[in-house]
Amino acid sequence: MRKALSGLVLSLVAGMFLVASPPAMAASTTTLTMSPTSVAAGGKVSVAVRSSFVPLAGGFRLQELRGGTWVSAQELPSYRNYGFTFAVGSTTGARTFRVAAKADSRTWVYSRTATVDVGPAGPSTALTTTTPRVDPGGTIQLAARSTFLPDAGTFTLQERRGGTWTTVQSLPSYRNYGISHPAGSTAATRTFRTVATAGGTWVGSGWVSVTVGAPAPPQSDLAVARNRIVADTNAARAEAGLPPLAQYSAINTVAQRWSDRMAATGDFSHNPSYADQMPAGWRRAAENIAYGYTVTGVVPAWMNSDGHRRNILGDFTHIGVGVTVDANGRTYYVQNFGKY
Repeated sequence: MRKALSGLVLSLVAGMFLVASPPAMAASTTTLTMSPTSVAAGGKVSVAVRSSFVPLAGGFRLQELRGGTWVSAQELPSYRNYGFTFAVGSTTGARTFRVAAKADSRTWVYSRTATVDVGPAGPSTALTTTTPRVDPGGTIQLAARSTFLPDAGTFTLQERRGGTWTTVQSLPSYRNYGISHPAGSTAATRTFRTVATAGGTWVGSGWVSVTVGAPAPPQSDLAVARNRIVADTNAARAEAGLPPLAQYSAINTVAQRWSDRMAATGDFSHNPSYADQMPAGWRRAAENIAYGYTVTGVVPAWMNSDGHRRNILGDFTHIGVGVTVDANGRTYYVQNFGKY
């Protein structure tokens, strides 16, 4: 069974988030790719950042060229490889970006520039779901939205099957429509989109994936798993002569929402917004994530990894834990730490 770990720590210093990481190696290269390179205003692009070294804390950012000056558009976690979705906003025209990475206290390394052409916003459709995870035999709830009145007979719900988009339901030709679709009896991840025509021009929505699988564990089972992970964490701290961490229900909520998301999407990555979601007043925050381990094995695995061990034994006072099993029986874990 495949297993993975990842850890992240943030400190609040003079009003800025700084991402802690080991000292960077000698400077080498950083690359940036953005796709697609042409998008309508209000759209999004996929961004992939790669570097051959670990950038220094607080020294990894996406920059945009504005009026001849490079302006920070988004701070990035200080690890080598990072992918995320970037909202282009409403400013139209050719927009130029680069990545700046700090290799040591004096050396900045810059990627080659990438240009995205942002055009005027055109007709659009959107598809969302309130049921990202459904039991076999249940019902998938979807909501279709469009900014135009679709041409009669052209508004359809499609599902991706074997690399091909197949129409599974015709929709009424009005802008907003709620859809109930059978989940079926097979455990799987099902991916949908809507398509319509506006004056003969085809317009497609973004993709929405729904996991059809075993129901989420009962709250009693979740509490047992969460309490065991907190107990194992505090046992490790006790061996190091450190005080125990108090379980904080609001931090549990942050961690649980992220483990649910990873299990639903299969995207094993840190929560980019956990620092904003943590209860107010923290002075230091961190996150550990993992998947594929047993409940009793995940804390020992984190303790055998230097970065995760530093978080578990870090200067914190509170902890929250998320535990979610995906449709394939693989368990995702999140630990969020806070110093209050």
